[in-house]
Amino acid sequence: MKKLGLLLVAVLISANAFAKNASLFTYNHAKVEKALVSATALDHFVSNHAITADQLSVDNPVLANFKADANVPVMGPNSALGIPGFVWGLILGWIGILIVYLVTEDQEETKKALYGCIVNALLWAGCYFLIIASATASTATAASSY
Repeated sequence: MKKLGLLLVAVLISANAFAKNASLFTYNHAKVEKALVSATALDHFVSNHAITADQLSVDNPVLANFKADANVPVMGPNSALGIPGFVWGLILGWIGILIVYLVTEDQEETKKALYGCIVNALLWAGCYFLIIASATASTATAASSY
């Protein structure tokens, strides 16, 4: 029963840590909608004129609009490989901080990676102390039964 309680506490703590970072799942709806409209227009143009994408002219306004919209990042402009700095720090620790620092060279993203690393360390420390407390309690219970 104690193991189940410890597992439940660990799951609740980790779920609470991830639930507070809702900015990871935000994106600009207008930019995505505009990109989809451009992609649909390009699809209709290609299917109506029976040509391939390689045969399209660079001067075609539909293609020009599509290429201009394709370069818009949906995630943050300074995130390393499209993954936010907080996640890098949370998953990889100090190595994640180093990767974010070297790839983005952005102080804000590096700070987010540091915060993720701190959360990672706190979670590990909390689990360690819970395990030690559980072991101590079970040892004390076993010793008192003799």
